[in-house]
Amino acid sequence: MLSENRLRHIAGDPDSHDAEAVAMAQEILQLRRTLGAPWAVVQPLGELYVEDGNAAMIWPASLAERGDVCLYRLEKPSPVAETAPPAAKQRSRRKKLPAPE
Repeated sequence: MLSENRLRHIAGDPDSHDAEAVAMAQEILQLRRTLGAPWAVVQPLGELYVEDGNAAMIWPASLAERGDVCLYRLEKPSPVAETAPPAAKQRSRRKKLPAPE
């Protein structure tokens, strides 16, 4: 495994390294920062609700207990999140019924 110092050296000296190696070093450093500490936790049973799209009780990471599943937040949105229509657009697709007179 590459050390933090080695990754920082590669990322900070792009003239001495291949552009792809520099980009990979920067990405690894970002992932290590992002995944260094959990953002939230969910109980193991709640993980099933997250997987099938239902609501789950998600708690701050400071309330983690033994056996909880850690959740991490990435800075970039996933491709699935970018293509999913916002909730407001989903609601607007409903047919409006005329108001009763």
